[in-house]
Amino acid sequence: MPRNGFSTLKISSTPQKSKQTTEALNLKSRDSKYLFPGLKIGVIIPAYNEELNLGKTLERIPNNVSDNLNIIVVDDGSADRTSEIASKYNIILLRHHKNRGNGAATKTGLKYCKDRNFKIVVILDADGQHDPKYIGDFIKPIFENYVDFTIGNRFRYPYDMEPKRKICSKIMTAFYFLFLWKRIYDPTNGYRALSLRLLKELEFESNYSLTQEMLYKVVPYYKYKQIPIPVNPRNHGVSFIKLRNYLSKIILLFIKYYIFPRIKGITHKIFPKEFRDRVRLYILKT
Repeated sequence: MPRNGFSTLKISSTPQKSKQTTEALNLKSRDSKYLFPGLKIGVIIPAYNEELNLGKTLERIPNNVSDNLNIIVVDDGSADRTSEIASKYNIILLRHHKNRGNGAATKTGLKYCKDRNFKIVVILDADGQHDPKYIGDFIKPIFENYVDFTIGNRFRYPYDMEPKRKICSKIMTAFYFLFLWKRIYDPTNGYRALSLRLLKELEFESNYSLTQEMLYKVVPYYKYKQIPIPVNPRNHGVSFIKLRNYLSKIILLFIKYYIFPRIKGITHKIFPKEFRDRVRLYILKT
């Protein structure tokens, strides 16, 4: 009986050891294959009438980022074949029934990722100007836990930009430095990444100027890093941004998302809640 018992124990333990060895080898293989193995990452691509650009953008997304990489295309009410093109790829497709703006499409993607606890979310354009091969560069500083936000900087590389658009970007850089004491070299760059912490702590409102609202809410309060990246020329279509309208919106957003919250914070420190409630009621009656 002791001999039989020993034999049985040996037979039962051998498969267990083999299974553990196999699992370890699989994990080692996975870890060597992916830059961020097991990390739940979302790549949000807002798209509006991008049937000619979207496919090429999706094809250039690296397959070695993570084994838990989720590509989320948000079709913002396109009138062309954008959704049809997107559905040909292994992606998650979210659709707006009508056009609501790039910011609204981005917010839809962010909410999807927030509700599912994505650890890091990358945002890039569908038009091919943002090269997906740099996704890992945006993720790494957040993955290593020393920033919560990364944003692209196209001006470290030669870039053919319309003079008025370049001047606009430089004015905005000066604006951020003057009022926030922060240097943002390319504030209109939409290539970004956010941590889960930002997804949970911040709420975004703007449907058309989300890129700037995001900076006002992130840059003064969280650590961030700017990622030098070259930008590809747009192959098809044109940008919808009108500079005069865009600049005026920037100023209004600055007042709404930065000045007003600071004034509110100061009044909350100076005046008791009872006094603030009385003032609010008086204003509502008049």
